[in-house]
Amino acid sequence: MATSVTEAVNAGSEPEWIVLPRDSIKDTIESIIVAFILAFVFRAFLVEAFIIPTGSMAPTMYGAHATIVCSDCGTEFAYGLKDASRSGNSIPSISPGDVAYCPNCNHGNSPLAINDNERNYESGDRILVMKWQYGYDWLGLGPKRWDVTVFKNPSNWADNYIKRLVGLPGEVLMIADGDVYTVPTESLSEKAFKELDNQRHLKYEFRTGRRTGRMAPISRETMAELCEKMRITRKSRVAQEELWFPVYDHNWPPHQLDGDQPFWLAIQNEQSGWNLSGATLRYDGSDLADDYIVLASATSRAYNAYNVFLTRDRQVAPQVSDMRVRGVFTPRDPEAKLQIRLEKEGCVFWAELDGRGRVAIYQVDDSGASSAKELGSTTVSGIWVDRSALISFEHVDYRVSLKVGGEEVLATSFDPDSPSYYAPDLKKILNRGRPSYAQLPRMYGSGGAFELVHVAVERDVYYRSPDPRRDRFNWPAWSNGTWGTQGNPILLRSWEYYMLGDNSAASQDSRLWSQAGPHLTQRGEEFQLGTVPADQLVGRAFFVYWPSGIRIPWLPPLDRYGIVPDVGRMRWIR
Repeated sequence: MATSVTEAVNAGSEPEWIVLPRDSIKDTIESIIVAFILAFVFRAFLVEAFIIPTGSMAPTMYGAHATIVCSDCGTEFAYGLKDASRSGNSIPSISPGDVAYCPNCNHGNSPLAINDNERNYESGDRILVMKWQYGYDWLGLGPKRWDVTVFKNPSNWADNYIKRLVGLPGEVLMIADGDVYTVPTESLSEKAFKELDNQRHLKYEFRTGRRTGRMAPISRETMAELCEKMRITRKSRVAQEELWFPVYDHNWPPHQLDGDQPFWLAIQNEQSGWNLSGATLRYDGSDLADDYIVLASATSRAYNAYNVFLTRDRQVAPQVSDMRVRGVFTPRDPEAKLQIRLEKEGCVFWAELDGRGRVAIYQVDDSGASSAKELGSTTVSGIWVDRSALISFEHVDYRVSLKVGGEEVLATSFDPDSPSYYAPDLKKILNRGRPSYAQLPRMYGSGGAFELVHVAVERDVYYRSPDPRRDRFNWPAWSNGTWGTQGNPILLRSWEYYMLGDNSAASQDSRLWSQAGPHLTQRGEEFQLGTVPADQLVGRAFFVYWPSGIRIPWLPPLDRYGIVPDVGRMRWIR
């Protein structure tokens, strides 16, 4: 007679064999099957994991890449590798002469030995995507502007793309000088609507799905109407924090200046009250006239250090005039006064903070007026003598704001009736035909002593439009007709979205799609190039759950493969 497991344990002896009832075996198999079914249902309808293959969203998310520590300033950063599928190699690669330029100090780091035949490259970020959310638009959970979104590749349904959702259904969109402008289609005249709607017929032939030629230019009347009605589309607060790119962080100063690296320079030289010798920027209160420091030898070009394979882009990328200065301000005297100056295309803005907590924003326009116009002032409790406060002065998307302690205390307004009104002139921007002039920040001291630490200057993302004089190497031959770029507005119908990559110089996104797959061409006029239909959206990316792993150099073979989780780089996607 067989002994049950329970009886054997109680008797202190080993069971001879175990006979499982037939129903128990059946229940176990059913449980396993149900578990697999639930896993597939979870993956299909709720949350799915993806891996990032390319660097089109860098540095928000990385594709196959390598990391390097700058040999001059010590900043760690990532650089991208050529896609193996495009280069014909078995692994992602770089060229022998490639140089990784530090995004902080502009130092060229080489040779790049991390990516080699040992396969010592880092894998792309693994992300989680919320799939169910986009099905509940009626609850306010549908696609939102600036969401990082996964969708089906318009040219191949089997592949997934990931970009930032920028254009919404029912609007006309155009990129101008790196910013995004939109207008609801319902605000357009019937003539303008028909002309813009007709553009999709000129893009491609439905039989092959390929682009047929260049689009016809928009009439002067329609463009004039768009210039009057379009408004700049500001990024959401969380997206903007993700889309600041470094210009120079004084926490990581370069050790050796070679003439092409940033540093803070006192204009008054030996007479200046500024002491810039260490990590802390000190002003002694000597109160000399025009005693200011300027960020010298820096560049605010829209160059992404990730793109080592775009060698010319470092010299020809457009300048970015949208910047912010942030740091920690500690007044040592109630009379201490710090002024920060930002300029965009001749329009100058000042932030003023003193030792008693008074803060203000001023504007001096390009007319050469001798007196500044106060746009707003207030008193904050976070600033006082010997009290440190986090401050940030920024000019982004034609909006100027001052933050203290992470909270916005002053800002300009888009309301024409407001005394702090400030907005772009789209007609002037298009007629100018070039990127806005970028002036690097200055900081002035007067009145009394103060200190600044953790000072950093950053620039905004710059969405590129084709410019054959500057970057023809990165755009197709038909690039003067790319969708939604400067001078080429795109009309999005009620089911169409527009996507852009954060790494604008190296992103295959709505601007550049030139071919549609059979899954879209069969829809005929229901599809237009440069858009993503609503039913092609997969979901919103929300978490990097497995970034490239950590290597253990003293434990082969873990010195060659990063399989140890890098918990510190797991992060929410914004």
